[in-house]
Amino acid sequence: MPRQVDHASRRDSLSDAVIAIAADRGFTSVTIRAVAEQVGASTSAVTHYVSSRDELLRHAVRREIAGRRSQAEAAIAGRSGAAGLRALVRWATVDLDDQAHRFWLALLLAAPVEPVVRAELDAFNAWWDTLMRGFVAESGVPAPEAVADTVDVVVNGMIVARFEEEGPVDTARRDQVLDRVWAALGL
Repeated sequence: MPRQVDHASRRDSLSDAVIAIAADRGFTSVTIRAVAEQVGASTSAVTHYVSSRDELLRHAVRREIAGRRSQAEAAIAGRSGAAGLRALVRWATVDLDDQAHRFWLALLLAAPVEPVVRAELDAFNAWWDTLMRGFVAESGVPAPEAVADTVDVVVNGMIVARFEEEGPVDTARRDQVLDRVWAALGL
């Protein structure tokens, strides 16, 4: 009797390997061969489930981003205005684990040279911008465009700063930073 293989599960395993490799060594290290080694399979086993490196990247990045978006949507559920903005920013700067942070850094570094990664990041950024700017507009602050741009800079800075910190995230310290930013922006 032939073995039954769950194709979706196998593709998810390949995606997990892509994310792990990218988070540890960057997207330039993601090859069909590296993924095969990570999952303990041959390259032909990998290419049975994906036709190219681009397809492998697209599936993995899209799946990872979809999971992160779901987490963000759960964090902001039922919130609007400044409360929704705070929950969204806290999710992006405090609530993600170390591997997720390393994945985002790898994503940002790869985007200029990996068109597949760039397209997926652009789609996420469009979603983020719409959501974040909507919360800013709902909050009723003056100069909402400048406030939204400032929030983007703060989020990017806090994400990058996480790579300079040793040990677990100091959530109390990050919340203090956000409190000061909100006060300065009138949120």
